Formats: sequence, structure tokens, C-alpha cells
Amino acid sequence: MGRKIAAAIAFGLLMLALVGVMSYRSIHEFIQSAGGVTRGQRAMVLIEATLGDVASAESEARGFILTGEENFRTVYEKSAAEVADDLNQLHGLISDASALKLLEEMDGLIQQRLVRLGKAVGFRQRPGFDITKVNPSVGKKMMDDLRRLTDALETVENNLLREHDERAQRLAGQTKLVIVLGSLLALLIAGFSMVIIIIDLGHRERLEREVLEISEREQRRIGQDLHDGVCQHLTGVSLLCRSLQQKLAKGAAVDPAEAERITRLVNEGIEQTRLVTHGLYPVANEPSGLMLALQALSANLHDTDHLVCQFECPVPVPIGAQMVATHLYRIAQEAAQNALRHAHPTSIIFRLESDADCVSLTVTDDGCGLPDNCSSKGLGLELMHYRARTLGADLEVRRGAECGTVVRCVLPISAIA
Repeated sequence: MGRKIAAAIAFGLLMLALVGVMSYRSIHEFIQSAGGVTRGQRAMVLIEATLGDVASAESEARGFILTGEENFRTVYEKSAAEVADDLNQLHGLISDASALKLLEEMDGLIQQRLVRLGKAVGFRQRPGFDITKVNPSVGKKMMDDLRRLTDALETVENNLLREHDERAQRLAGQTKLVIVLGSLLALLIAGFSMVIIIIDLGHRERLEREVLEISEREQRRIGQDLHDGVCQHLTGVSLLCRSLQQKLAKGAAVDPAEAERITRLVNEGIEQTRLVTHGLYPVANEPSGLMLALQALSANLHDTDHLVCQFECPVPVPIGAQMVATHLYRIAQEAAQNALRHAHPTSIIFRLESDADCVSLTVTDDGCGLPDNCSSKGLGLELMHYRARTLGADLEVRRGAECGTVVRCVLPISAIA
């Protein structure tokens, strides 16, 4: 189930990333189209401004030639400079090939006309200027050609402007749709994630209740063992001690065998108490505690009929954190108990090893293995996964290469504190 949820989340995030890419492309193209509309509008304004500046330069040049007044020449020079500036801006705004061709023709005509006007103004400034020898009339044919080129350029720019505008409107609609879909998808992923979190929290709460119930059952068992075993045993020792006390009080001879029997029973009580406390703290609070506990677990299981059990630890793996060692021990213990209950193995191998990055605990058996349709986890497997998550470890439960089951828990060194 965890893999399916992870795959679903990964698919949702992939779709969200795809929507983001589509949204970025749509917005980018929309910005480009909007920029094209803006450039087209500026080009249309500059074309009309250029034509107006050419007419103004023509008129002011004629005024200077006819009257010789300097204010006409000043305005002429300003208009000619504005024409040059307009043409430079147009070359920066227009990118269409056909429009550029028309602009080059228009630029050539304008430059040709400005050169003729400049020469006429220059003649007017010379001494002995004769107005009758200068023809200040407007180059009608040239201006007609210029108007024709200007109209053609405006037609091309209008068509481009309309195309950019239609494309910008279309992309605006697409962008809105993509943003809406992306928002809906993000809401779905957020909702799905909340459902997963709620389910996971419920699952954790159930596991925690199970752990508490197991702890309570273990406490009741230990209490019963203390009452029925150690307490009864100590009661018998107490009766023997009282009998020995009465004999000593009467001055009767005491058989040394009685004292020896009392000593033996006390030692047996100590051993029973040690076994009970071992259930509470199976791993000693020392760096080698886990290795010793796994060795003892292997030895105890080895005494079971028709079962060969061994503990492998190529190099010592000291773990100073008792909580970590205890969880690893419980995982190994649960894996062995699951194998004994369900797989009927003939051998179980515990292997503890470490490297520079992690500590790994592997429990391998040669039983019948996991079923092919192992979709639901039993409480034992869930508790093992719960303990692994508590440690920050990865737990893998899989079928063996040939038979049996392999349970492997890998704990990063950084998680051992």
C-alpha cells in the first residue's frame, strides 16, 4: 500500500510539474505576443511620425531657400535629425522580412530626398546665391513613392499587429485554463496528502495502542511469573529457614544438607529472578549488549527440536544506545517468531554487520516463504516496520532467492546516538 501511495503522489507531482511547465510556456508566449502587439503599435506611430517629419523637413527647407531666414534652417535641421532617429527606431522594432524590405526602400527614398534638400540648403548659404537657379519644389514623384511605401508598410504592420493580437488573446485563454487546471490539481494533491496523513496517523495510533497492550500483557505475565514462580519459591525457602531456626533454638543438631539445600534454593530463586528481568531488559546496557542478546536468542532457538540456529557477526558491532539495540533485538525476535509460527523452517540465521555508513541486521530462514499475494501485513510485520521507522531505519521483508524469507533492517550510523 505504501508503494502505491508513493507512486500516486509521484504521479500527481509529475502532473503538477507538467502543468507548471505548460503554464510557464503559455505565459512566456503570451508575453512575447503582447510584446509583439506593443512593438507593432509603436511601429505604426513611428511610420506616421517619420512621414510627418519628412514633410516638415521639406517645408522648412523650402522656406529657408525662398526667404533665407535662419529659423527655417534651424527647424529643418531638427526635422532631419528626427527623421534619422525615427528610422533608427523603426529598424529596431520591425523584424518581419517583407516589412524590413519595404522599410529599406522607404529609408533609401528618404535619404535621397534629404541629400537633395541638404544640397539646396547649402547652395542657399553661398554668397551670390541666385534664387532663380534653384528649384525648391517638392519632389512630387518621390513623395508619392514614399507615401506608397509607407502605406504598404503600414498594411504589413497592421496584418502583423492583428495576428499578434489574436495570438495574445488565444494564449490568454489557454493560460487561464492551465492555471485553473493546475490549481485544481494542486488542491487534489493537497487533499489526497491530507487523507494519507490522516490514515497514517490512525495507523500509527493503532500500532501505539497495540504496543501498549503488548506492554501491559508482558507486565501481567511478568507479575504472574513473579507470583507463581519466584514468590512461591521464596516462600518454600522461608519455611526451610524457619524450620532450621527452630532446630537451632532448641539446640538440636543441624544436618549440613539442610543448609546446602537452602543455599541451592536461594541460587535457583536468583536464576528465576534473572530470567524474569531478562524479559524486561533483553539487551544489556553496554556496547556489546546487542551481540550478546542475539547470541543468546540464537542459542535458545537452537535448542528447539528440528531447528538449527546460528548468529553471525564477522566483526564486532558495538551499539551504545540501548534503545536502538533493544528495537533491533525485538525486530530480530519478531522475525524469528513469525518464521516459527508460519514458515516452519529448519534453520534460522541472524547476521549483524556494519560499515562506515550503516548497521544492518538480517534474519534469514529456509521455510516456505512469503505467499505470492502478501498484500496485507500482520501485526508482527507492522510492529517491525513501526520499530524501524522509530529508529529511522529501512526495513525490507522479501522472499529468499530459492526459499524462505529474508528480513533486513538497515540503520544509518548517523541515527545511532
